[in-house]
Amino acid sequence: MGTAIVIAGYVLVNLLITTDLERVENDVERALEHARQGGDDAAEAVLSILADDYDGEYPRRSIETYVRRYVGQKRVRELTTGGYKAIWKGEEIVIPILRLDVETDHGSGRAILRVTFAERDGAWKVVNVGRWRLER
Repeated sequence: MGTAIVIAGYVLVNLLITTDLERVENDVERALEHARQGGDDAAEAVLSILADDYDGEYPRRSIETYVRRYVGQKRVRELTTGGYKAIWKGEEIVIPILRLDVETDHGSGRAILRVTFAERDGAWKVVNVGRWRLER
């Protein structure tokens, strides 16, 4: 019982001191893990990270189509990243370089993306996915 209380206390403290940047990075990790697992529920979990008012460089419809086609139908064999870091950019949180290396049953590919998050109803959601570019 004492161990359970210590663990619960540790989790609670970590929840209280988790920064917004860490929350965004954790959300991205969860989305990537869902994408690796595949299936309809995983596809919906990945898409849930998009803001309702998403208006990004890559159209929402295209993102939804690809996620449902590859994640929903369990076509992703392997998904890796080159590592990434979230940073503050004004009132938004940006992952300026998110490299995704994907192997599917149709071949392999690489995308290098810039992903922008904004706070929506108490949660951080993706408001833009676009091509990587040099920050100024």
